Amino acid sequence: MFERLRLHPDRPQARLIRHTAELMRKGIAAVVPTETTYALMALPDAHDAIAAIARLRCLGTHHWWSLVCSDLSQASSYVRMDNEAHRILKRCLPGPYTFILPANSRLSKRVFGKRKDVGIRISQHAVCRALLEELNEPLLATTLIFPDEGDAAIDPESFIPRLKGSNMLVLDAGWGGMEPTTVIDLCSDAPELIREGAGNWPD
Repeated sequence: MFERLRLHPDRPQARLIRHTAELMRKGIAAVVPTETTYALMALPDAHDAIAAIARLRCLGTHHWWSLVCSDLSQASSYVRMDNEAHRILKRCLPGPYTFILPANSRLSKRVFGKRKDVGIRISQHAVCRALLEELNEPLLATTLIFPDEGDAAIDPESFIPRLKGSNMLVLDAGWGGMEPTTVIDLCSDAPELIREGAGNWPD
């Protein structure tokens, strides 16, 4: 099935969020707006949805998925963070950052393999936040980029025709951004800037 849902970017309609959550629990993937780019998302145990995303993006088995959480309390169930890491995340999130942290045993080995770290996101976009609150569990995510393009897909009117026929929902909240998150590695003694993106990070 394919379905396009038009949501208000600041005040998403509760019935559409509930509808999305119900379908995602049944194993459907979704295109979800964030404060940076549109992202392809699925529940961590929705293996068919994850496979559909991988086919769409031509992803290999070693692709680095992010885990999008509703808040720090939820994130702490999947990663280990010391006091300094907690302070940094509390200062920067929700926002346009991905923080790499040591993973714990709750991560899906089927998805993450033997990785010992994971990228954590907490989005400030109203649609994404509402969906996570309705699901009450995190989502796996990767940027919506088509294999033949170098930049993130930003215009639903352009990218939706390319998704029709797929087993997917599109939460259309208007144009998205092209700039990805800023990625910071917190696995070592000092934070390390891995990718400069939408979030400001001091030199």
